[in-house]
Amino acid sequence: MHGRLTLEHPLYDVDLAIILCEMNAFKEGLLYLYEKMKLYKEVIACYMQAHDHDGLIACCKRLGDSGKGGDPSLWADLLKYFGELGEDCSNEVKEVLTYIERDDILPPIIVLQTLSRNPCLTLSVIKDYIARKLEQESKLIEDDRRAIEKYQEDTSAMRKEIQDLRTNARIFQLSKCTACTFTLDLPAVHFMCMHSFHQRCLGDNEKECPECAPEYRSVMEMKRSLEQNSKDQDRFFQQVKSSKDGFSVIAEYFGKGVISKTSNGRPAGTLRSGSTSSSTGF
Repeated sequence: MHGRLTLEHPLYDVDLAIILCEMNAFKEGLLYLYEKMKLYKEVIACYMQAHDHDGLIACCKRLGDSGKGGDPSLWADLLKYFGELGEDCSNEVKEVLTYIERDDILPPIIVLQTLSRNPCLTLSVIKDYIARKLEQESKLIEDDRRAIEKYQEDTSAMRKEIQDLRTNARIFQLSKCTACTFTLDLPAVHFMCMHSFHQRCLGDNEKECPECAPEYRSVMEMKRSLEQNSKDQDRFFQQVKSSKDGFSVIAEYFGKGVISKTSNGRPAGTLRSGSTSSSTGF
């Protein structure tokens, strides 16, 4: 074979070449052909059959790097191989766990279940890995707890503000136009978001606050997009499966009121950015 030949336009029959390599036990040829054809599972299977652990790990380092177009699932296959090996392979398992942890390829529970099949492995092999994972999970739980508390506080403040808007009078004390920053004079328009404008600064658009409208439209567009996606079940479940944290995807849909019942009243965002109290003055 000439060094410059590629499998895109080979001058030989690839299937026939594989058969000849297998008939003649030409391992190097098989590895070359499988790798060029991106049949990485077959590549590592060759190393497994040869019981070549060093070559197996070196191969996964080269072909299992997703940053270079590799297949990270090879590390999961490698862990399964060592889990079913039936002999002491502690050093190899520790090295494999390094890459599984680095790229977050498998959850800890799957790692434990896989390695528990090998009676020759002791808990000391995964002790450090489990300790690090537990520490990371504890940190994530604490971060989530703080985020939940903050969201609960923000939600309570928003509900209080909505109730205040519905039941109490609103006093507007802004003395300058939000748009031109000059002294506010009549006729003026005041929005419930506490932004005030000269009527001439608003032009023909007196129904929504120019300051808050872009953010409001962005949220509504996101909600419309989620509503559209929710009608396509295949797309929704694909999003859940492809995400590392499927719960966050579902929570996003719930958070936007897409897959839960919403009230028939006007959303708070509409009230804040779309309602005006007066177009003639304070």
